[in-house]
Amino acid sequence: MAEEKPKKPSYAQELARFYFAPELRSLVTLLYLGVFGYFSLYYMDNLTVAIRYLIHVTFGHTALLGISHLFIGMIFLVSLAFPFFLSIYSIFVLHKVWDKPQWATYIKWLVTFVMIIGGILLIIGADQSARWAARQHVMQSFVEDANLTGRI
Repeated sequence: MAEEKPKKPSYAQELARFYFAPELRSLVTLLYLGVFGYFSLYYMDNLTVAIRYLIHVTFGHTALLGISHLFIGMIFLVSLAFPFFLSIYSIFVLHKVWDKPQWATYIKWLVTFVMIIGGILLIIGADQSARWAARQHVMQSFVEDANLTGRI
């Protein structure tokens, strides 16, 4: 009879073991998971606004709009989607950082701290640039159609 290989745990199981491990670092990793999990839920609405903008541009009369509408629209779309995808990616990449056995523990803590501060600053910057783009004159028709005037 052939010997069976041990079944490798799925990536979701590895993530769950990492974040909910009975170790002292789990206090920080659970806080990290909570912060970036909340950011991903909070910015999920931005994805719907981005999809609405794409539909607005695709089915609207954009043939005679200027090049400024193109660039402001690209800034708007990227700035809307970036915080959500950064939050999701941050949840997965922390596991990879702590999975490196060749790194010293203080390096892992330093990278974790830089990821927290850098991620939050990048999310704030993307949110501000989305608001800036929405305030531009070329975006005014979409902002009014989507009823976003109170949010920017």
